[in-house]
Amino acid sequence: MLISTHTWMPAQTNGFGRAICKIFSFLTFAGIGLAQTTARAAESEKNSDSSISSELKQLQIKASKHDSFKVKFDQTVFSALRKKTTRSEGELVFSQPRKFRWEIITPNRELYVNNGEWFWKYVENTKHAVRLPANSGDLDFLDVIFQLDKLSGKYQIEKLSRLTDTEGKQNRDCPKGHACFGLEPVQKAAQSKVELAIDQTNGFVSVVRIDFRNGNRTLINFNSFKGGKVASDSFEFTPPPGTAVDKR
Repeated sequence: MLISTHTWMPAQTNGFGRAICKIFSFLTFAGIGLAQTTARAAESEKNSDSSISSELKQLQIKASKHDSFKVKFDQTVFSALRKKTTRSEGELVFSQPRKFRWEIITPNRELYVNNGEWFWKYVENTKHAVRLPANSGDLDFLDVIFQLDKLSGKYQIEKLSRLTDTEGKQNRDCPKGHACFGLEPVQKAAQSKVELAIDQTNGFVSVVRIDFRNGNRTLINFNSFKGGKVASDSFEFTPPPGTAVDKR
């Protein structure tokens, strides 16, 4: 994704499945009781999903009041292969509906740019760039951060009272003034779980935690939000001389 050289393009996340136990009984009244209980549970789940969907739409309305903005971030990435945790910092520049510039500044520069026509990934150390069409299905994960109202239907979603760190421990309460959600995709994807903390005053995501099926984990904290007009050339990228470009 925009979040690490090892997990730079996660697709959608994998869902919080709700298992339904089917109990069979020789007694007719027990069978009726089970049917009634299952119907009530299904109705309760439907109402819960509707409530979450409505809440996400309201948060998206608040976020959409800012056509463009800048925000700083710090991210922690755990690599299951290397058994190592790395940290980085950078800045995100965003403009509706899907233009963005995600730049990791320290410790090593990486750049991810989408101008509405093309999506670019550039790694300075290796002088390597990848170009994809901006409407590539591989970029659907962007909806997790930028299109909250489109999450329902793609993900199974539940409200959370606590968040998980990169070590997999639920050791943090949902921040005050935030709404927290757990997401898992309806269909199998690179991610197995996503957690979001969304500021209820402006609708912006302030915390993103992602578990990947390969064992990698990523935690991103956004801060220093600044709304306002953003220069259009922020979303343009020209590979520096000597860069190897992979066009797909």
